[in-house]
Amino acid sequence: MTETTMNVDEAAALRDLARGLDRARMAQIGGFHFALVMGALTLWGAAETWAQVSGWALAEFVAVANALVAGVVIVSTIHEWGHFAGARLSGSVSPVLEEPRQYFFMFDFQIDQNDTRQFAWMSWGGILTPWVAVVLAAMLVPLSTLSGAVLFATLFSKAVAVAIFEVPVVQRTAVSGNPGAELGKRAGEGGLPKSRKLGNYAGLACFALLLLIF
Repeated sequence: MTETTMNVDEAAALRDLARGLDRARMAQIGGFHFALVMGALTLWGAAETWAQVSGWALAEFVAVANALVAGVVIVSTIHEWGHFAGARLSGSVSPVLEEPRQYFFMFDFQIDQNDTRQFAWMSWGGILTPWVAVVLAAMLVPLSTLSGAVLFATLFSKAVAVAIFEVPVVQRTAVSGNPGAELGKRAGEGGLPKSRKLGNYAGLACFALLLLIF
């Protein structure tokens, strides 16, 4: 066996090891996120049942609070996995982290090693997936209950906020070809707090509309 062959074999072994480690980290974080979402939904469901059975104001308050938490947890999780799915489908360099940062951030999209097409795929994955949660909630959540309306409005609010912040970055990147610079500009112009504020307004309007309808 020549030295060149050995180097090739060693490189292949290292790639296999890296892929295995990446899959293991993905499974670990996926399990954590699944438990997080299921826990939030279970707590909300239990509180909503308690509220319906007892009729207590305290139970209703707990159900509404848990609906808010569940909405944030669901959108934050599905938003990150949407980004990750888009990144992987585009073939980008996007290694999974050893452990999630701030509960939800789970991978490193390396801007300097990926092109604008891959950035667009990664971005649109995270922009669109929260709307999947909104559509599913419209079909599965009891919108006639107070906490159900709060859960749906929270999902809607977060989906709107994500779109308001990230869509301009994708559009500008398509022109400039510099995603890092466009992200910096968007953050520098106050895009994040503005998008959250507009998302909150949208959520409140959605909640008010649900109260009128049901």
